[in-house]
Amino acid sequence: MPKFRENIKKMEAYKPPLEGRSRGDYLLLDFNERTIKPSPKVKEALKKFVDSGRLQVYPEYGDLEEKIAQYAEVSSEQAIVTNGGDQGIDIICRAHISEGDKVIIPSPGFAMHYQSVSIQGAEILEPSYNEKDGSFPFRDVLNLTANEDRIGLIILCNPNNPLGSSIPIENVEKILNKASEKQIPVLHDEAYFEFSGLTAKDLINNYDNLYIVRTFSKAFGLVATRVGYVISQEQNLQELLKIRGPYDVNMFAKTAVLAALEDINYVKDYVREVMQESKPKLEQFLREKGIAFFPSAANFLFLKVSEPEKIIENLKGQGILVRPKKGPGNKNGVRIAIGTLEDTDKFISAFNKVLNI
Repeated sequence: MPKFRENIKKMEAYKPPLEGRSRGDYLLLDFNERTIKPSPKVKEALKKFVDSGRLQVYPEYGDLEEKIAQYAEVSSEQAIVTNGGDQGIDIICRAHISEGDKVIIPSPGFAMHYQSVSIQGAEILEPSYNEKDGSFPFRDVLNLTANEDRIGLIILCNPNNPLGSSIPIENVEKILNKASEKQIPVLHDEAYFEFSGLTAKDLINNYDNLYIVRTFSKAFGLVATRVGYVISQEQNLQELLKIRGPYDVNMFAKTAVLAALEDINYVKDYVREVMQESKPKLEQFLREKGIAFFPSAANFLFLKVSEPEKIIENLKGQGILVRPKKGPGNKNGVRIAIGTLEDTDKFISAFNKVLNI
């Protein structure tokens, strides 16, 4: 057997429960995906690309990154495209973290943050979100930043996944400021930006230690194409391009993104329905039923329930998939994505049956 690095041997593979879920008859509320199809323009563009006779040709990106930068409202040299937000996380970790470094990841957090950091052999410091209200451990993060040696990276997930909790941007800036004193990079994960409206992009020009990672997987519904992007100062992105491969983003992804950006109102309409109609309706239902949940700025809710597996199995039997998650203090819970009003009505009806058992 070949020799593997010891830190890799100690890891476990991230194996999300994906198989069989896309067979077509489930309402998918388990991965925070868009619950309806992306813009019809995406399908049209992909068909044209398939018929163009260019599948055998290496990718050409043209003005893709310029279009992404325009959407993100940053200058053209401040954005690079990646193979999903996951690759953005990975190349930032690879650029900055060495074995023996420490990385601050407030807990609970997104699984790929832990995986990308662990691959580099770093020690993970996990200040905990508040068990009662899910609030961000701001003081703990600031104290660790100031007092710990060999901090290689700070990862802020805003809103948090799986809780949905938000971090005020003024607190993000305070962390950036303290981190910059010690030349510590900060990764601000904005995967749910379209839903939350939370962004640190206005801080890019002032902080050369800031990276923002976003994705086209969630609000845009392009998760199958695997495309995201990183925003940072130009000199940082030039270093990341030494790690990202020249063809890592495929032409289906490029084609889909350009088409989706041409129909941005289609995305905005979905976000409006989710955040202004579906989410308040679901929250009101849960309050009426006495089901506790954390305040969320995203398109999902974390329910604080004692027997999540029973709820999950019952809902699955009714054709709805939701996902077990660990909350602050490693306490059990269920994370539920929020979709259209029709989806929300279906979930409420099914969950009522669960509560009446």
